[in-house]
Amino acid sequence: MTALETIKAGDRITILIPAGIGRDGVEYRRVTGRAVMRGPYGWVNNIGGPHGTPKIATDQNIVKITKWKGN
Repeated sequence: MTALETIKAGDRITILIPAGIGRDGVEYRRVTGRAVMRGPYGWVNNIGGPHGTPKIATDQNIVKITKWKGN
């Protein structure tokens, strides 16, 4: 079972996104968002902002998954 198969809508997912080119190549930073829906390439995350900035969580860029403790 992959990490993508354990995610449900509402879970918080931390992923790595490219943050620019450094001296040693591409640098990455962590962003955390709420899983919204499953897409063809992975889970769509709402990472915040005034309009809900989307980012895609795939098996290659997932760092941490926190399960939602909803109703």
